[in-house]
Amino acid sequence: MADFQPNVRALSAAAWRLRAASPRPCPLPFALTLFTDDRRQGDIEGLVAALPKAMGDFPPLAIVFRHDGLAAAKREALAHRVRMVVQAKGHYFLMARGGLPGADGIHAPRRMQDRLGHMVSIPTHSLGEGLTGAMKGADLCFLSPVFPTASHPGAASLGPARAAAMASQLPLPVFALGGMNEMTARRLHGGLFQGIGAIGAFNSSTTA
Repeated sequence: MADFQPNVRALSAAAWRLRAASPRPCPLPFALTLFTDDRRQGDIEGLVAALPKAMGDFPPLAIVFRHDGLAAAKREALAHRVRMVVQAKGHYFLMARGGLPGADGIHAPRRMQDRLGHMVSIPTHSLGEGLTGAMKGADLCFLSPVFPTASHPGAASLGPARAAAMASQLPLPVFALGGMNEMTARRLHGGLFQGIGAIGAFNSSTTA
């Protein structure tokens, strides 16, 4: 975990450079979103405790809590503890696939009616999926996989040109997910991406 903070800081800076290079304005207060994954991460509470606080030279992050492999009660209890730490540091907490009291948003809700005023993000793997989500009121989407990713080894990726073309046709903020690091983010400059989604950053790695 020694290089965890520098990696997150570097990814956040890359995400904000990506947004600055986009001609499309974006009101979201974060440009880097970190996803939890119980298959790839160990002590998630220790990892969020090690996150830098949002202040001055470090803008807020969004954390999407997944940990789908846990039993429901255990998952919800862990999510509550993680949420409190994340928000105490000035970051945003989104619960995947369901609401959580006190959360700032929901990722991939089972029903859009469950949003109850929350911010909603959606996974997007095709133009049609993104357009449908936008029509239903999603606030942002994570387009993936833009590059080859350790989360889905061997899976076909969109590639920067196709991903940028899809982002240009989507009427909501688009975050690039899949194989994102400082170098791959540079390959997306000039497109309409408003940020980066990452999983591996919670593993002391800048690629996710």
